[in-house]
Amino acid sequence: MNHTLQVPKRNRMGRPRQNPEITRSNRVVTFVTDKELAQLERMADFEKASLSAIVHSILHSFLKEY
Repeated sequence: MNHTLQVPKRNRMGRPRQNPEITRSNRVVTFVTDKELAQLERMADFEKASLSAIVHSILHSFLKEY
């Protein structure tokens, strides 16, 4: 007699997986001065973006040159 319970397969919930080539999965930590932080925060407010998005944008723009 087999008493195993058959659980129906569910569809995945949540955000679909992105292309691994564009997925940001690494972290870089840096320290900034109070003045630099204030400048970044002003940029973020002006662009209506997160601080993280602003820093990523700056880094991305700089790295395109190399």
